[in-house]
Amino acid sequence: MKMHKEEYEKLMLRFALELSEVGVTEDQTKLIQASLARTPNLVACEQPEVVSRFTYRHNGYLVEATRTVKLVVKTCK
Repeated sequence: MKMHKEEYEKLMLRFALELSEVGVTEDQTKLIQASLARTPNLVACEQPEVVSRFTYRHNGYLVEATRTVKLVVKTCK
């Protein structure tokens, strides 16, 4: 039986450039790899992370913007 962890690692290496352009951080990939090392036959694994945040307060108003990148790796048929 082929382990899903091996396939995930191949995909992560193959799409490394695309992942960095989207904003996936190294911490996210390391957390995904650690999760897959603990349970190599996971069907899906995800790791969301806030990559940037903007907050502005003025005259009783609050403007807040957040950019979140969610890395999801899962098997499909």
